[in-house]
Amino acid sequence: MPSLDEEFEDLDPSTSSDLDETAAAATPPAADDAASSPATGEDDNELLSVVRDVVGARKSDAASPAEGEEVSGQAPEGGAKKADDENYSDVPFNKHPRFQQLLRKSKAYEQDALRYQNVERFLDDAGLTAEEAHDALQLMGLAKTNPAEAFRQIRPWLEKLVVAAGEVIPEDLRQRVQKGELTEDAALEVSRSRATTASVRAAQSFREQQDQRRQERTAVSDIRNAATSWESDRQLKDPNFATKMPAIMKEVLYLQRTEGTPTDAAGVRAQLDKAYKAVNAALKPAVQQQRPAVRPVTGGQVAGNQRPATGGGNGGKEMSTLDIIRANRRTG
Repeated sequence: MPSLDEEFEDLDPSTSSDLDETAAAATPPAADDAASSPATGEDDNELLSVVRDVVGARKSDAASPAEGEEVSGQAPEGGAKKADDENYSDVPFNKHPRFQQLLRKSKAYEQDALRYQNVERFLDDAGLTAEEAHDALQLMGLAKTNPAEAFRQIRPWLEKLVVAAGEVIPEDLRQRVQKGELTEDAALEVSRSRATTASVRAAQSFREQQDQRRQERTAVSDIRNAATSWESDRQLKDPNFATKMPAIMKEVLYLQRTEGTPTDAAGVRAQLDKAYKAVNAALKPAVQQQRPAVRPVTGGQVAGNQRPATGGGNGGKEMSTLDIIRANRRTG
């Protein structure tokens, strides 16, 4: 069935203003009709014009959407789909700009942390402190811009270095050279030999100190892990552990002052267990005091003093206390 718009469209080619005017001129209106409606043809033309205007307005509204709206399935002017710059709902989560930005920052932080760890590991392996590394870097930078000042600052260190390397004959060997007991070359060889022996001893001592530092760091890590695992285990097994924790910490501090600080993981666990047991023992009396008093059992009968059975001489009614006393007097 054709729509209303299509029916009005069919009227356009078959109806013209010329035909309407010709028909109006050939058929004059009647007297009554002329009195009531003086221009019937003009009214029809006006009505047809109004209908055409309405149909045209409806077509234009359907063809062009309102300002600020987009036709479904069509892209706005410019050819590209408008991006959601606020919620980014037009892209998957892994391609979200904010996610990509955080991912880049995470990779940059990871690289910075790795570089710092490499520098820290090098300083630890070389036995250098942070201050010594800072001074060395400053001297290297100063040597590029002011070599004279750099040499003035580094000269005392160089003098100690050549002596430690055995390149300078020490005072006792120089006296022997002056006495003629040793030649200068022989004294220099003895000085170098002494420096080599001293450097071997220094390297061995440095390795021992380095191993000791590593053991200390490992022990500290083991102690921390032991305390953390003990606390996690207690939290799972004791629902009231959170309320006991302040008292346990006070007990641990007391034990450390009186018994000393544990040096290994086993000692930490033993001390924590001891503090935990002490806190539980202190809480038991308080829990017992909070329990409600047990009421004595009322009613019943004492053995050997049973109430006489109902019925019999009392008409089947239950005997009162006075009746029981009278019955006992009679039997007595």
